[in-house]
Amino acid sequence: MKSTALFNKYFNKKSHHKLACLAVFADSITIVYESEQQCITDSIDISGSGQWADAIKSLLEKHDLSGCKLKLVLGHGLYQSLLIEKPDIPRAELPTALPFLVKDLVNESPMDLVADGFPAPLKDRLQVFVANRKHIEQLIKICADANGELIAVSAEEIVWGQFTSSSLSQLILHRRSSAGLQLTAFKQQVLCFQRQLRGFTDPLIGSESDALQLDNLALELQRSLDFLSAQLRDNPINQLIISCDGEDDALLAQELSQRLSVSVSAIAPAYSTLTINAARVAWAALNQLDGSGINLYSDALKPQKNYLTLPNVIASWAIIVVVMATLTGWYQWKNYVVKEKLAAEQASLTAKRTELDRAKAALAKHVPSPLKVELAGSLEQDLAAKQATLKAIENHDDSLKVGYAGMLKQLSDAASGDISVSRIRATGKALDLEGLACSPDVVPGWLRAFKAYPSLSERRFQLLSLGRNEKDIVTFRLLADRTAAQQESKK
Repeated sequence: MKSTALFNKYFNKKSHHKLACLAVFADSITIVYESEQQCITDSIDISGSGQWADAIKSLLEKHDLSGCKLKLVLGHGLYQSLLIEKPDIPRAELPTALPFLVKDLVNESPMDLVADGFPAPLKDRLQVFVANRKHIEQLIKICADANGELIAVSAEEIVWGQFTSSSLSQLILHRRSSAGLQLTAFKQQVLCFQRQLRGFTDPLIGSESDALQLDNLALELQRSLDFLSAQLRDNPINQLIISCDGEDDALLAQELSQRLSVSVSAIAPAYSTLTINAARVAWAALNQLDGSGINLYSDALKPQKNYLTLPNVIASWAIIVVVMATLTGWYQWKNYVVKEKLAAEQASLTAKRTELDRAKAALAKHVPSPLKVELAGSLEQDLAAKQATLKAIENHDDSLKVGYAGMLKQLSDAASGDISVSRIRATGKALDLEGLACSPDVVPGWLRAFKAYPSLSERRFQLLSLGRNEKDIVTFRLLADRTAAQQESKK
């Protein structure tokens, strides 16, 4: 059982993939999440930051949200809002640089602060939000211990922009529980103005002096509207939204609309369960797009991933065992295949050797004796000699019987004073001549004269070679066409 529990602890996937938001205030913590097209809200009252851990753990366990992604939104009083000159640094470096840029405006050391900001819509300044680093680190640890995955930390004043229009400038009058009245202005859902209204008691409607109090409130609101009208000339405030705990927002909106120059309406939350501002703030932070507004949960605060953990070590061992088992099985299979192939090759080799032995035995039976071989060689030599003799006889024709006297006499008659024959070779119809000439052109003329002599006209020459000797005298050489001569002899 213990081993099964350990395996489930380290290897089971998270069963929850919900997204929830916790609104952290000085006196309460409220959770909001959406489930099956419904918005679930719940709150726990606390007396200080020492009860954050128990409250958050209790809310996550109660709603079975272990392992879900979490967003946090800090309530008024847990952060500071400042306007500073816009620094010339990249957006990604703001969380690191801002604690040092606002050190003269706060009472804490830059090392004890976390900060983020965005360009203010009204002036060329930077809207900065600063929180205590220890509080943020405490909340990060609480979420991790409760098996929640923290992804963002925002501020109450910023998320109220989710209840305004993305194309208009609007003003929100809000109050949570027993806190003071807050006035927040947004230009296209971007915070551009905030102010705390003092000197007003709650409820605003229902007391004996409610008319006077409403008049004073309307005066303060009108002053803020006049200021914002001068600042937002391109997109002036055109509506006031009321969201105050403990008030009849619709009635209060009706009373203020009679005293102000802009339209006034009660807040219209997306779900009927969002009855208090703490839940509304948490819902607004839950639905805020990633990358918009601020995020006090900077990369420097995120826990560094430690890959050398027990689950990773166990998983790596398991993977190594599986890989080794797979490789061992594969090699064993390959070894089996190779052995089978080797056995087949050896069987084939044995068969070939047996066949070779039979062939050698059969060949040994047909080997002739040395005496027969010697006698056959002698007969072959005798036969070759007789064939050569017959061939030599065939190459001789009838002209050999009467001699070459006629040919030599005709060759003498065809003599020329420009030609000197030094060598004559006659074999059958073949005639080879060598000699000297006074010039190269007399040799062809001499050969043409052979046509007048019957014995010479039958001679065919294959090659005429001309040259000069060491005395620079032209030499010639005529070689007979022996193929033609043999054909003539056969005829």
